[in-house]
Amino acid sequence: MARLIVKFRGAVVQEHLLDKPSVRIGRREGNDIRIDNLAVSGNHAKIEKIDGSYIIVDLKSTNGTFVNNKKIVQAKLRHLDEIMIGKHVLIFEDESQVAEAREADFQEAQAEAPQEQLIQKSAAEFTGKPAVLKFLEPAHQPEVILQKKLTVIGRREDAEVRLRGLFEPKVAAIITRKPTGYSLLPEGKVKVLLNGQAVSRRTDLKDGDVIEVGSLRLLFSGT
Repeated sequence: MARLIVKFRGAVVQEHLLDKPSVRIGRREGNDIRIDNLAVSGNHAKIEKIDGSYIIVDLKSTNGTFVNNKKIVQAKLRHLDEIMIGKHVLIFEDESQVAEAREADFQEAQAEAPQEQLIQKSAAEFTGKPAVLKFLEPAHQPEVILQKKLTVIGRREDAEVRLRGLFEPKVAAIITRKPTGYSLLPEGKVKVLLNGQAVSRRTDLKDGDVIEVGSLRLLFSGT
C-alpha cells in the first residue's frame, strides 16, 4: 500500500498510509493529513486513487503545491516523488511501482540480447567466472558473487546487497547478468552513483566501476 512520509526540516514528523480513495491535506482539523503550519492552507491539496494510480490535486492553495520542485495543479505521483506543501516535504512511496519497474527493466535488458542467446540463456548466463561486488564502505564485509541473473540492492530481506535503515528503498538498484556482461539498473528516483556520476537508466558495468547507493560504496570486479 502506498504511503506518505511527512518531513519538516529533514526530520520525519508523520507517516500516513493512503488507505482511502481520497486523502485530504491541510491545516484545518478534519483533514486526513493535518499540517499545523501557517504556510499550509486550510484545505491545501488532496490525493486521489484512480485506476490504481495516485493523483495529487492542488485545492487552490495560497502558496501552491509542488512536486519535485515544480508547481502543479494536478499531477500523477510516482514512487519517491517529493511533494512540497508549505515548509513540509511529503515523500510518496509506492512499492508496487518498484515491482513493475523492476520487471520492465529486466525485460528491457533481455530484449537487447540476440534471440539465439535468449533461447540458451539458462546455460549461457552461468558459464565462466562470475563478477563480484566488493564493499568499500562499510569495509570488511564479505564480497557478493554475481552469479544470478538478477542481484538486488535494497532494504528487502531477500536482497543480495542489503541497505540498512527504515527509510531506505526496498529496491534501490538491480544488477543484471547477461551473456554479454553485467548492467546496473537504478530503480525509480533512487539516487545511484556510478564512478561519482548519477545514473538514471540501465548502464553497462566494467571492471573497476564504483557503485554508490545510500551509505554503500561497492567495487565491481570482473569481466
